[in-house]
Amino acid sequence: MKKESTKNPINLFIDTNILLDFYRFSNADLDTLGKLEDLIIKARKIKLYVTQQQVDEFYRNRDKVIKEYIGSFKYDAPRFPKAFCGHTDYNTVVNESRKLAEKINKIRQDILEEAFDGKLKVDTIVKNILRSPIDMSEGIFNKAKMRIDIGNPPGKNGSLGDAINWEILLKSVNIKDDFFTDVHIISRDGDFSSALDDHKLSTFLENEWSSKKFGTAYLYKSLNDFLERHFPDIKLIDEAIKDGIVEQIGSASSFDNARALIAELYKKGSLSEDQVRVLYKSAISNDQVYNAHRYSPTIVGGRLWELIKPHWGKFTKESQKKWLNYFPGEYTQDIDDKLTML
Repeated sequence: MKKESTKNPINLFIDTNILLDFYRFSNADLDTLGKLEDLIIKARKIKLYVTQQQVDEFYRNRDKVIKEYIGSFKYDAPRFPKAFCGHTDYNTVVNESRKLAEKINKIRQDILEEAFDGKLKVDTIVKNILRSPIDMSEGIFNKAKMRIDIGNPPGKNGSLGDAINWEILLKSVNIKDDFFTDVHIISRDGDFSSALDDHKLSTFLENEWSSKKFGTAYLYKSLNDFLERHFPDIKLIDEAIKDGIVEQIGSASSFDNARALIAELYKKGSLSEDQVRVLYKSAISNDQVYNAHRYSPTIVGGRLWELIKPHWGKFTKESQKKWLNYFPGEYTQDIDDKLTML
């Protein structure tokens, strides 16, 4: 990847599917989005390209996405068998359960009302990011339709959205003083990616951009991938991803699922102490993980050890012994003599 010019801001396009993901972010993640917003609006280190097609698509799908993310945020008071009604604490437990259900459902209702009013924290960030969209001209529409008609990416099944966005980028991203004009696209939409490697842009689109803009078009599958490449000091999103993976390892439903999650986590690099403790608990409590180690010690226990090792001394001797019982193997040979004598 060639070095980015330091004179000019980074040309960036964030696909709608990535923007809609913002609604599942934690409060800390939203603070990170605030930093991205600052890079765009205040520091002007990023020139974000926004299209009216993109804005329309976002708001067409917003309510549905919010419903999906908060639909499971519901609590119903448990129904206790009548056989338990004679227990001395029965009435107390039933009343407390009902009160808890009422509180949780009130929070859910409050969130829904904020969503109806467009007052969620995400809404404020998105409104700032999506301001000043580029309109679609008749000429852009015709070019996009022609792309789809003759089978050129991006786009499929008669859907013009991605094609419209691409044509707008081709027209709107101007050639810079240094004659090289790069663009960075964040999208997990397969219409942009190569069949050879879904983390790389389609060869057709890459060649088209190069021939018309004399630069390179880069594809990122997530906002986190983009930030890691260009703004590595912004790490909260990456931490949130790690948090999610260490939790998922505890509920991995198969050997393959466990291996895939561990491989994904391993690629993300070092873990915090809290993340290691959750990972420890997830790994030794799920038979799909420690039994997968029996068949794939290098890619299961070996990788888990590399992640846990920096915090190994913070575990009790009992916890260390338990780990070695669940995940024995040659990968532990670099433990110093004191630890191997547990």
